[in-house]
Parts: sequence; C-alpha cells; structure tokens
Amino acid sequence: MIEFISNTNFAPSNPKAESTGTPPHLQVPSSLNLGHKKEINQPAWADISAKLESAEIKVRIEALLKQYPVAQGALLEVLWIAQNELGWVPNAAVKWAAQVCGCSPAHAWGVATFYTMYKHAPTGRFLLQFCQNICCHIAGAENIISLAEKKLGIKVGETTPDGLFTIVRVECLGACGNGPVMLVNDDFASDVIDGNLVTPANVGLNEERLDKIIAYCKEQTNKPAKKRDPLGGTTGAVHGDPQVADFAPAPPALAVKAAVGENGVVITWKIAPEVSALSVEKKNGKKWEVVGNPSPKDKEFADAGGVAGVQYRIIATSGARVAKPSAIVAAK
Repeated sequence: MIEFISNTNFAPSNPKAESTGTPPHLQVPSSLNLGHKKEINQPAWADISAKLESAEIKVRIEALLKQYPVAQGALLEVLWIAQNELGWVPNAAVKWAAQVCGCSPAHAWGVATFYTMYKHAPTGRFLLQFCQNICCHIAGAENIISLAEKKLGIKVGETTPDGLFTIVRVECLGACGNGPVMLVNDDFASDVIDGNLVTPANVGLNEERLDKIIAYCKEQTNKPAKKRDPLGGTTGAVHGDPQVADFAPAPPALAVKAAVGENGVVITWKIAPEVSALSVEKKNGKKWEVVGNPSPKDKEFADAGGVAGVQYRIIATSGARVAKPSAIVAAK
C-alpha cells in the first residue's frame, strides 16, 4: 500500500489542481549545479493540457495501458510521452501521469526523479551531456567541457540565448572505450560521419570532432525534431507505442518427441504460456505439410497416418509473431 500514500503537496490527485508553491524536496540548493536553473517556472495545467490530451496522445495511452495488467506498470512510458511532447516533465505533467496510471502523485514524482532520463527543467533543443567519470576524465573530458563552454559562450548548466544548446555534466555513460564521450539528447556522439552522429570504436571527442557535432546540431535547426525510438532503432516505435508485430519471434516449441503407437504417431512438446496457436507439420518428400492445429492447451497430437521414420516439426505462434520451427524429430 505504500505506493498509494497521498502527497499533500499535490493533493488533490488532479492535474488541473495548482500547487501552492515549490515544496522543499523540489528546491535546488544554490551550491548544487545539476545543469538546470535553480528556480523553475512551472506551467499550469491549462498551459500543457492541449498537448497531453490530444487525440493522438489519447490513442497512444489507450494502447499502452492495454499492455499492462496494472496501469501503474505503464508509468515510465507515460512520463516519457509527456517529456516527448513538452520537452521536459513539469509538475503538472507528473500529476497527469499519476492520474493516467492510477497511482499517487507522490509515487509518480519518486519515479520521475529516480531516473535521470527525465528532465525537470526546460533545456535547449540539443542537450549536450558530457561524461565526467574517471575514464573520460583521464582521457581529457575536462578540456572538452571547457572547449564546449568557450565555443557556445555558456557555462555548464546554462542554455544558449537562442535556446539551441544546454550543457550538463553526467556520470558514466557506459561508453568508456570512446572517452571522452557525450550524449546529444539521447544519442551517443564522438564524431559526425556522412551527416550522422556516430561513435566509432575507440574514437573519442577532440576539438575537431566537437566542432563537427556542434555544426551538425546547428544544421538541424530548420528540420523537425526527431521522435526518439526507445530501443535504439529496434522496433521503429516511440515511447508509449505498441511494439511492431515482428519486434521479436515467438518462443519456439521445445522438447518435441514423436512416438509410434497404436493410433499412428503421437507428437508431444513443451511451449511457453504466451503461445496462441500451434501447427504440426510432417515432411512429405522435400516439402512440409500441415497435419494438424492442436490447441495451445493440448499436450499432444496424434497423426493417424504416421509411421516410423516420418519427420515432424512444430510451428508456434504468439499473436502476430511466428516462432522459428522446432527441432525436427523422426517418429520411432
């Protein structure tokens, strides 16, 4: 029940309710530079409702919630939808996400502030996140950060007057072999090749490559911002979108056996619980032919015309995803 404890700073649990002020846990001490403004002007619900309650967003939310047995399981992606639409996650968006997912605003705020991918202050169109951890530090990260500050005319934590760039320091990005390295928004970047941000093996940032990356970003100003693929190009979807049908194959049938009995050949198998359909195939010459479609709840299938030596396999399907054929077994 702890996740449903109320939060008086946000009560009532309604995105339209205005906060009475910035609560202590949202205030950033002046001695702490997280790369964001100390004082953040929070938009009212009326300022952001049009974007979060659009027909497109409602369809995405509806499809997203169907993927989880408990709505709260979708909270991470609902928060990401808000950030994708607004550019950051203001307090009113956190309350909206809580309402959508049926949890308390306090719980939603705890989740939103735990993960560093969520931004709690507006940033430039290009958020340059420079790794300052040990590998990048040894490889010259401090020099690269100083160069970025000089070239853009801002300090870490600031945004250029044109709203294009924000510089922040972050901890390890997990790309130590490319140190010093940075993220441009959500993309690793240590160079620009053929008009794309790239991180070639063992290639780190230097002044020349930093200049190329800054120039690349400036070239994008007249182009629409790209929607981020949450899985790095695997699904072709954005956060909150259902996975495409061919995202991954269904799990194949395992432990397939074919035993000759009084009523022909009996085929048995084991399948994962998400399998929705089965097809038993028998080899006829060089071709495979379907001899039956048992229910996923069945444990065996009898081929009355089967004899010793005939080869069988099983094709499992999960929704629109088709598994690879099972191992081929000969009846004996």
